[in-house]
Formats: sequence, C-alpha cells, structure tokens
Amino acid sequence: MKLQYILTVIILISVASCSPDPYYELLESYSFSFKDNSGNRLPAGEVKDIFLQYSMNKNTNAPADSLRVEFEALSGGGSVSPSVAFVNPDMYLAAEWELGTSSCVQELRASLYSLTGRYLTFVNYVAYGFRENEWDEITGDFDSKMNDLVADTLNGLSMMVTNNTLYRQGERYFLWEELSEPVGEWQGGPRTVEIDSEGIIYVSTWEGELYRSADHGESWTECTRPYPDRDDAIYNYVSNDDELWVYAPGHKIKRSKNGGLTWTEINGLEGAGLGDVFRLNNGNLLFHGSNCCSLYISDDDGTSWTGIPTPGSSIKLFVNDNDEIIICTQLSGITFFMSADYGATFTSVHQLYPEFGTVMGNTFNRWKDFYYVLVPGYGILKTYDLVNYEPYWQNPDLIELFVDHNGVLVAKNINNVSIYYRHNTLQ
Repeated sequence: MKLQYILTVIILISVASCSPDPYYELLESYSFSFKDNSGNRLPAGEVKDIFLQYSMNKNTNAPADSLRVEFEALSGGGSVSPSVAFVNPDMYLAAEWELGTSSCVQELRASLYSLTGRYLTFVNYVAYGFRENEWDEITGDFDSKMNDLVADTLNGLSMMVTNNTLYRQGERYFLWEELSEPVGEWQGGPRTVEIDSEGIIYVSTWEGELYRSADHGESWTECTRPYPDRDDAIYNYVSNDDELWVYAPGHKIKRSKNGGLTWTEINGLEGAGLGDVFRLNNGNLLFHGSNCCSLYISDDDGTSWTGIPTPGSSIKLFVNDNDEIIICTQLSGITFFMSADYGATFTSVHQLYPEFGTVMGNTFNRWKDFYYVLVPGYGILKTYDLVNYEPYWQNPDLIELFVDHNGVLVAKNINNVSIYYRHNTLQ
C-alpha cells in the first residue's frame, strides 16, 4: 500500500508538471503594444492621449480574461490618468499622459497583471518633452547627424541638412518636415545649406551640384556648376554682401555675383581653403580660409589680396556691424583678438583652454542683443560686445552651434550622436 501511494503521488506530480501554464500561453498568443510608435515630440507639461492594445496574434484557445494595467512614469516626472485600469482582449485602453519637466526624455511603463494579481509582462513607451530654458538632448534620431542649419527671421523659416536629407522646420521648433521633392531627384544628397539676406537658399550636394531656391524651398533651380569636371563635394559660403563663394581641393576659389549663374576665379588665395568672407563698410573684402594663418584683405574687390599678420595662428574670422574684426587664434589655447583699424593692430580680449583643438565652423551666432560663441572642446560663451565673455554652457563635446528663426539654440556633439535644443524665453 505504501509503495502504491508513493507511485500515485509521483504520477500526479508528473501530470501536473506537464499541464500548460495558461498565462504562458496567453503571453505567446496575445501581444501588448501602444497604438503609435515611440519618439513623439511634445512640449513638456502637455497631455498626450495614449492607447494600449491587447490583441490576439494567432488562433488560440488560450484564456483571454481582462488584465489589470498599472501605468508608471519611469523618467521625466510625468503622470498618467488613470494610473490603474483594466483592458479587455482585442480592445484599446485609453489614458492621458501628462509629460513632466524634469528631463526631456520621458519614459512610460505599462505593467500587466492577471485578475488574480499575477505579474505577466510590461510595455514601455518613450516620448520627448521639450522644456523652456533647458538644454534638451535628442540621441540617435534623424537630426542627431545635423550638418548645417539656416534661419530666415523675416519669413519665419529654418532649414536643416541632416543625414543627406533637407528638412524645413514645422509648426514647432523640434518638429521637421522632410523636403523630398524635387530634392530626392538630385544626383547627390544634400550636404550643406546657406542663405543670403534676401532669403535665397543655396544647397550643395555630395556630387558637386549647387541648387538655389527663391521661394523658401518650394521650387529649386540648379546653378551653373562652378567645377564642371568635379562630381564630388564642394565647399560653399554666402558672404554678408550676398555673394556666393565656392572652393574644391585642387581648384581655385570662385565667386558668383548673380546667384550662381556665372563664376569668376579668385587669384591670390591659393592654398588657403574657404572659411569666412566679409564685405566691410568701406567696400574692402576681408577673407580667412579654412587653413590657419590665412587672413587677407582686398581693396579692389578681390582682384588682389594682401596678407594680414596676426598674433598667433589665426583659425577663425568674424566681423560685426561696426567693422570690428574678431579673430580666433591658437595662441595659448584659444585667444580672441579684436581689431578696430582693419587689421593694423589687434588687442587680446579673451582666452580659454579647450580640451582639444579642431576646425571652428559656425562659431559666432547672434540673437537680439547677444552673441553665442561656440569653441569646440570647451563649449559656448555669451557676449554682448565681443569683448567681455562669460561661460554659457561648458560642454567640451560640442562641435557646432546654430540659432533658428525663433532664437532656439541648436548644438550638436562631435560624434554625430546627439543634438541639443534650448528654447530661451529669458535672455
């Protein structure tokens, strides 16, 4: 009898262990997901309607009871109403998620339980809540690889090139609309974007093309190729007098005074590369190449050029409305010098020590009364007179800085991984 009892118990245990777990079958047969994809961009504090779906993904006889859902804001500091609810099979559960303000990245978790309280699984959802007067970081999205950005404050327009694609800013500064026609028909993908004071937009491609739009990107006209035998990228720049300058390695710099219809070679700047060009109030041209120590001035509209000696190795040029010249040099780290006499003399105005040295791209950005100055390897400085500077954001990973037509600062890091937005409501 004792042996028979033990055998019966063993058989019962074996049968029980082979019985399917109904909740395991439920997880195999049903899926749980939010109705729309992660990555929505909204202002922080705004309420987003969310819908959790509980749907069958294969024919099954598994039980499909209602499930209890508990919502939890994992990051961002937001809240969900209701925080606990029930969802039925093949139906949506609707809730309201109020985004928080403690971080840009907002992550929501929906944990699912059986009616008996057994934990089953969870589903996460990520959105971005953009805040005022904070740096909001976006990582791994389309705009993280931004190459260039231009702003037209008169017409309320900003355009960006990122990942070989041209975008126009949407209704909110963090929303962008891809311009696929006719841009998608160009031989080379967009590489850079420039704009002149009249709102004419120029886009260069990776195959040496240059396109022009006079209607905010609605239509495009191909410019005459400055280097017809070249099917590789060119460097282009729009000077403050709306002239178009281009350069390609192994070629001379060229200039167009008619929007890219015809081109004129520039002599006397061989080996300088193309950096910055300014028309001074007295009619002279001031030029600095992409290579160091290449500051030149011309008093005959670019027919001839005279080199200007600088203290230290100059790498960047800027000229303000008063014809005061600012140069950035590699003297003792990075030193800013100012000249009020067209380069005859220079005075040191600021010095700092970045963590590394590299080319300086879109360095000087003005919005209203202030300049925001990016130094790669250091971060951003703020100044109202280009003489007195204060640290604005010390972040050595930054490589580029732009300002859109709303005054939003847009910075990118050196590894093309992250982009940062800052919407200033306070100067």
